[in-house]
Amino acid sequence: MQVSEQFQKVMGATLASVLVIAAAIFVMTCINPPTLVRAQNTGTVGLYTQEVTVFSSQSVTASSAILPDYGFAANYLTYCNTAFTGTINLEWNPTYPAGPFLLLTQANYPSGQPDSACHVLQLGGYFPNLRSTVTRVAGSLSAYYTASAGPIPLVATGLGTNGPTPPIQCDHYNSPTIANGATTALASPISTGDAIVICGVTISFQGAPSAGTIFIAWNGLLNCTGTQYAAGYNAYTSASTPQTYSVPFQERGYTPGIYPCFNNGSGVSVFVSVSYASVRL
Repeated sequence: MQVSEQFQKVMGATLASVLVIAAAIFVMTCINPPTLVRAQNTGTVGLYTQEVTVFSSQSVTASSAILPDYGFAANYLTYCNTAFTGTINLEWNPTYPAGPFLLLTQANYPSGQPDSACHVLQLGGYFPNLRSTVTRVAGSLSAYYTASAGPIPLVATGLGTNGPTPPIQCDHYNSPTIANGATTALASPISTGDAIVICGVTISFQGAPSAGTIFIAWNGLLNCTGTQYAAGYNAYTSASTPQTYSVPFQERGYTPGIYPCFNNGSGVSVFVSVSYASVRL
């Protein structure tokens, strides 16, 4: 009986302690509710990447194999041209292997304007059954696909004819005086491989102009005596031409190694103020 009574006392004390602890936990929970904590799997989320060669010195029209698909949200097609004219794109087939491929983003290099630089096509969002197609007119290119799971915008902030490109911030300036009948480069690349982008031009005539022309054309040599490409800006002048006026649009060299040359045929000297950037397109 003594053992039984002692056992009952121990169990009663234990039960009382449990009840006290439970009551204390209940009170603390009511006063300060617990915060729900979850863990995120970091295995392939935001970390997994991939790189594959898509084209190597490609000199004929062709489509690549289906690019790797691991749920990527950021897709980049980096390509390097060699005197290339034609198009290169990223395209998607939502019902592969049936159905057509849909064009998502493309870069275009027209005939007569061969490109020999490296560029990047950016594509954000998840697109399974993604491939690249090159339509070659002249020259060749090599291309590489890189991707990661971290999301990015569908395209770069700016979108131009030659593919996505960031907006240009013009941070260089030049103000040459150009005699009548002369042609002068308005800017030159800061670094090898850069292309020139002109953001704005203001032209001041140093006297009354006569019937003639002024124009900006891209030239293959800094002294403006090389191969001249199509004029980007062209205007007629006359005796009634305003003393000062501005070119209101942006103009960019479509490839490195060419210079914006101002040709003055107005009959008088001109003072040209230009803002420009030297960028890797």
